[in-house]
Amino acid sequence: MGHVFTFGEALATFFVEGGRPSAVAVAGAELNTAVGVARLGHRATWMSRLGDDAFASLVRGTLSAEGVDSRAVKTIPAGKTGLIVKERLSDDAVRSEHYRTGSAAAGLAAVDLDGVDLDDVDWLHASCITPSLGEGPRELFERVLGDAAKRGIPVSLDTNHRPQLIDDAGLRDAVDDVIDHVDTLLCNEEEARVLTGHDDPERALAELRARGPRIVVVKLGRRGALAADADGVHRADAVEIPPPHHPVGAGDAFAAGWITAVLEGLPIEDALRRGAWCAARVVADPGDHTGFPTRERLEEVAA
Repeated sequence: MGHVFTFGEALATFFVEGGRPSAVAVAGAELNTAVGVARLGHRATWMSRLGDDAFASLVRGTLSAEGVDSRAVKTIPAGKTGLIVKERLSDDAVRSEHYRTGSAAAGLAAVDLDGVDLDDVDWLHASCITPSLGEGPRELFERVLGDAAKRGIPVSLDTNHRPQLIDDAGLRDAVDDVIDHVDTLLCNEEEARVLTGHDDPERALAELRARGPRIVVVKLGRRGALAADADGVHRADAVEIPPPHHPVGAGDAFAAGWITAVLEGLPIEDALRRGAWCAARVVADPGDHTGFPTRERLEEVAA
């Protein structure tokens, strides 16, 4: 089993049902993927900054319970941990409101990598949410991906566009600055269009692969997913689940399934199928990562 390193922002999450808070949990794209990787039997390390508030304790408790290594997480005295509020609008729609301005994670900087050991890391995963948080987080993002590439560590990048943080042009710039370091680029259909201008996912796949990544994956929601490598285009169907649907976190789950399958030496078609299956498990659960499958469940289904 491999060691996956990732980094980014964590958010405490309140769920609202019928106008009232119904639960509290932890979110954050890269943290979600780290949890997924750990549940699937691999080692996961997550790096970030947290405040010294109650929400930070919730995050640390979650990391500990899930077996995610948090030694690279810094506590910022008097700092605040970000917050997200989710409200269900229909069986297929959830409204998310973010309160993250001035959070501890917004102060991430390139210096945070100092002293962090990457020697035994087998895979590095990042998302474009981190460079969207500000100049410091962007400098860290570029440094981590650059250092990983120099060490020969495969890098996966999930574009994870957040329009409330960065516009289309900003997303293109963030990807262009690091695409030479990326082994696997993951995006959804709309993000592929933003990056290339192509509405046809296969045209977008071809153009993105030509920019340098060994593999490009485009997630198509209920239509499954596509991946392109030197051998051509590969396809996988989505896994159907009954409503209500909880789409937030599905892409992070897909990334965890994909990464672990590749680390285990599975063919690209199997990696796509595992990614789609993990995504469906999360879509069926209201939490960002609470629906992640365990290794035991994966093996039961595979059998």
